[in-house]
Amino acid sequence: MKGSGALCASAAVAVLLAGCSSTLPTDPVPRAGLPVEVQPREDVTRVLPAPRANASAVDIVRGFLRTNVGFAEDDDVAREYLTPALASEWVPTSSVLVLEGNPVVTPADSGRVQVSAPISAQIDAFGRLVELPSGTTVTETFELSPVDGQWRISGFPEGFGLWLSRTDLDQAFRPRKIVYLNRELGVFVPDVRWLAEGEGLPTSLARAQLVDVPPYLEGAVDTGAAGEGRLTVAAVPVDAETRVATVNLQGAGLSEDPVRVRELRAQLSKALLGVDGIQGVDLRLAGRSVDDSGPVTTQSDLGFRDVEPRADRALLRVQDTFVVVDPHVYDLRDVQATSAVELPTLGPSWTGVAASADLQSLAAVSVDGTKLWRWRSGREDVNPGIGDELVPPSFDPHGLLWVAGAARGGGAPRVWYVDADDVGAVARPLDVPDLRDDDRIRSFRVSQDGTRALMVVTDADGAAGRLLLAGIVRDADGSPTGIDAPIEVAPTLTGVVSARWATTTELIVTARREGEEMLGGYRVPLGGWVRPLGVQEGLSEVLAVPDGDTYTPIARTADGRFHTTEGTTGWYDARNGDELVIPGA
Repeated sequence: MKGSGALCASAAVAVLLAGCSSTLPTDPVPRAGLPVEVQPREDVTRVLPAPRANASAVDIVRGFLRTNVGFAEDDDVAREYLTPALASEWVPTSSVLVLEGNPVVTPADSGRVQVSAPISAQIDAFGRLVELPSGTTVTETFELSPVDGQWRISGFPEGFGLWLSRTDLDQAFRPRKIVYLNRELGVFVPDVRWLAEGEGLPTSLARAQLVDVPPYLEGAVDTGAAGEGRLTVAAVPVDAETRVATVNLQGAGLSEDPVRVRELRAQLSKALLGVDGIQGVDLRLAGRSVDDSGPVTTQSDLGFRDVEPRADRALLRVQDTFVVVDPHVYDLRDVQATSAVELPTLGPSWTGVAASADLQSLAAVSVDGTKLWRWRSGREDVNPGIGDELVPPSFDPHGLLWVAGAARGGGAPRVWYVDADDVGAVARPLDVPDLRDDDRIRSFRVSQDGTRALMVVTDADGAAGRLLLAGIVRDADGSPTGIDAPIEVAPTLTGVVSARWATTTELIVTARREGEEMLGGYRVPLGGWVRPLGVQEGLSEVLAVPDGDTYTPIARTADGRFHTTEGTTGWYDARNGDELVIPGA
């Protein structure tokens, strides 16, 4: 039976989910053959009640929602609340809603029960966790039929998978990284998926890696999984003694395509070796290992590397002068020059300075947003003909400079890219799909792996800022040819004014949260829960100083001060300045 499928905004009091599965301390014996992360939980076990005899239809639905968290356990009590036919068809991980409070369960007509609940997030078909605006609710109808005189659920709402509390979600699922590729740069491009814990995790991870690239990254990333590559058997077993995961693949023409095989080896090994307890990966085609030297381990050459950006220096702009500073120390002190760094002066009519990773190139836009200034190794140039409402530029690792703004001929906003090594090079335009004529791009920044664009988009008045993410489509030579249709990120943040890449999977965002007046800084993991930074009065923007797979946030306030982190939530009043420029950002 198809339910209403209604997702609506309404006022809801968030309370703890009544009837969440209870947990008791336990000390289970580890099961042979399972790596550490896929052993049963050592600290808790679930006590999930089976259906009571002669329970009402309402009680059956309540009981099912209470026990569906145990979908991955051996006894899987939740299926006892279903008819045999529905129990065999149910795919729990096909869709996951995270409940924010008590579900309200009411009888509808004969054999039908309606359930309404506030929800805070959902895991979509690609396994991405998306937070939902406050007040979002779901209302659905469950169908029931008698089985041997007892009510059992015989029909789910359309698209039903799991409804979990936040606590149960954290017990049953974990964010995991799969990887795509940037062939030209030879780097991994990570993407996050929420996958169910348990002994099936290696299989779920391998399947997620083999799924087609999501639409917002089509043409932007590469993958050896393109085409018909799939698992030969239904599982990825892990040997109890060697801890080697074996992946058996098949697919038309796969064995005749050595490039795809090498890429699949890299991607599957990278993903599976990220699971604690898996010490090797054996990729097989038609039952034969593709590595004659043995399983892939963490010491193997995968042919691609992680992107681990580091900024050991930054430029502090004070009026028209740049000073090289250390962004990792609390007071942003000057760097004692070990080699001469030639830097220009820049007058007050320019803002939004960007610097290449080697500090050999700088760029900025005019205060009125009509001109682009560029400097490289002593040569400079001004381009007055690109567009209007230009935003601060962004360098990418492909050797390009990007800037966004409004086209002078009208229409929707667009972006331009230009050769970063040639200050006189012509800027080439690209359109961004799904943007309206009255939209404005207020920020455009390219990821450290060169594959994705992060945009802040507002209306013409600068209000209602939202955060968008899209892939940068490139040809075989790495030249941009388009922008993918973007997806919205962190929709619970409103009035977004700034967003920067902190790592390849996490953003630093300056915005307001729903219902809050003050501007704040937020850590935004892609596909994860938004986390606030410490409060800072007069906040204008939060920057990110990358340091490998981590980073340091730095706050800028309206009084011209920069503030470094102090402890986990505090800020240290570091230094005055007009701009702090993080190279390569």
